[in-house]
Amino acid sequence: MKERKLRGIVVAALTAFDSQEKFDPPAMEEYIDFLVEKGVDGLYICGSTGEGLIMNVEERKRVLETVLKRTQGKNVAVFAHCGSVRMEETVQLVEHAKEVKADGAGMVTPFYYKYSDEELFGYYDTIARKFSDFPIYLYNNPALAGNSISTALVNRLHHADPNIMGIKDSSGNFSMVLSFISETPSEFSVLAGYDRAFLSILLMGGDGCVTGPGAVFPELFVKVYELYKKSNVKLAKEYQEKLTKLSLALGDGANMPLLKVALKLRGIDLGPMRKPFKTFEEEGMKTLKEKLDVVLEEVGLKY
Repeated sequence: MKERKLRGIVVAALTAFDSQEKFDPPAMEEYIDFLVEKGVDGLYICGSTGEGLIMNVEERKRVLETVLKRTQGKNVAVFAHCGSVRMEETVQLVEHAKEVKADGAGMVTPFYYKYSDEELFGYYDTIARKFSDFPIYLYNNPALAGNSISTALVNRLHHADPNIMGIKDSSGNFSMVLSFISETPSEFSVLAGYDRAFLSILLMGGDGCVTGPGAVFPELFVKVYELYKKSNVKLAKEYQEKLTKLSLALGDGANMPLLKVALKLRGIDLGPMRKPFKTFEEEGMKTLKEKLDVVLEEVGLKY
């Protein structure tokens, strides 16, 4: 099995669309170059931030292929989010991710309907067994998906399927993340999907983060992680405070249109959001820029 542990700064990449809301490969390539140049460790493609769940299967495949081609030979891992409300689609996406040699597949719980732990086990176990030689990562986002992954379920899955190698937790529940870290084997990756707790989770034994705001301003995230690896916790805390201010200004990553506008202010235009999302009007952009101008000056960053 191709093993590349999910760790460090993994950005939940946005997706480029043209004026007709069709995937825009040239704009995406420019954006991926920007992220790689900033020193991120990994790219998480077609997740929540990347609007993957409002794209069809073929579109998601094309986005992944574009990113993999652009990052060929670069020291960056590429993981495909393959979650869907339909297991059949998830299987198709994981199969494709494996074929095109992505570093692994992440998947949110099946959503809309409420599922028991036994049903969630069956979902992940079926997929993991089908692709037993390919790394699979769980994605816990109960606020959006309506289903939560418990520590007991994580341990059961990892024991049954060793290729289930980690979890991204976006619950915002600090005690849950701590239980994932303390009650799972050391080879199991635990990544924060909650930027304000990033350094704290690293200090507790976590492996990194999967971040939306970091897909716009990766510099602070990279800096915190570098300082942590050098055991310079005091300075890392100072940068975490800056990171927190910036993340709050960007809606903690929950406001995807805000992220695209902020990226446009940095000179990278990924086009509109897909409907029913609304794209910011001129006045909204002006308001955001005024707010970001203040925050960026406080944290020592430029557009």
